[in-house]
Amino acid sequence: MNELFNIELSTAYGKKSLSVICEDITRVELPIDVLTTSAFPGGYNPTPGSLYGALAKIGISVEQLAEEPYIDLRRTSNVWLSEKIEQGTSMIRRIGCIESRYKLDSRSFYSIDEEALLSSIRAYFHLLDIASASGVKMDNVALPLLGTGQQQLSENLIITPLINECVAFLKRNESVKNMYFIEYSEKKAKAFVSAIESSYALFLEASEPKKSARTPLAFISYTTPNRNVADNLCFKLESRGMRVWYAPRNVEGAYATAIAEAIEKATHFIVILSRECMLSEHVLNEIDLAFKRLPNDIKFKPLRIDTADLAPAFSYYLSRQHWMDAHIPPIEQRLEEFVDSIVKELN
Repeated sequence: MNELFNIELSTAYGKKSLSVICEDITRVELPIDVLTTSAFPGGYNPTPGSLYGALAKIGISVEQLAEEPYIDLRRTSNVWLSEKIEQGTSMIRRIGCIESRYKLDSRSFYSIDEEALLSSIRAYFHLLDIASASGVKMDNVALPLLGTGQQQLSENLIITPLINECVAFLKRNESVKNMYFIEYSEKKAKAFVSAIESSYALFLEASEPKKSARTPLAFISYTTPNRNVADNLCFKLESRGMRVWYAPRNVEGAYATAIAEAIEKATHFIVILSRECMLSEHVLNEIDLAFKRLPNDIKFKPLRIDTADLAPAFSYYLSRQHWMDAHIPPIEQRLEEFVDSIVKELN
């Protein structure tokens, strides 16, 4: 077994392990209580070269398991968990599935609804919480880089939110002990490793008091409807070597205290401005905390993702701050330009 990475997390329930393994998931000699998969709605055919095809070869029919799941939330959340697999010699005990939905884009083409998929990923881990609370054995949970096979989703879109949800799940779930990212593709497995190492830079450095407290650290302030942008921005910053703090990923202990302490340590305050953001008192409170550290201790970096006018309270704090507009497509390019502008200041 080719284990590329392993890290232990301290949780209220003891040490938990998160590993990255480069291997055929059906040949890993580890007990897997839940193997997480992804599919198009009803797309469980064991086609050659697919994960479901490989599972069929070891006696696991996902098509049959999907007919009568143990928990079925497909109507509301596009996720389900199978009954326990009793037959066969495989060490995989259950299959979990996250389904992708389609949407019609501005060019009248059908594509995967990425926002709905990310919401389904969050719902899936809450489904596992429900299963765990009802007595389902869940020591070891495994998953590949979901949606990047036949569904052809971008790794950049999936990898950061997937890691964030997995870590949050490990910390809150009493039963789970080990999380395995298992990928046959060495490229995808190494991408996992790189993202995890970057995501934990802040935690690792916190245990090394010799490091300067003024090492560049970006705090991302955002409201929940804009989480996809925040996740994407986090990935881009961390892939360029910058530490990032944002909730809920980095929250330890009391939420408000964690926010205040992080802003106190931050060198850059990034706020994602949008129509939804203008309705958030939490974002406004974060801006107020950061504003008190102007002009020398922190750099404001507002990023507008739509054309909504600043609400009066936001205008009070931000009207004299320079911001970047990212509402002109493609947003992927705008985010790259935004990150470039920050990284250049550090060099």
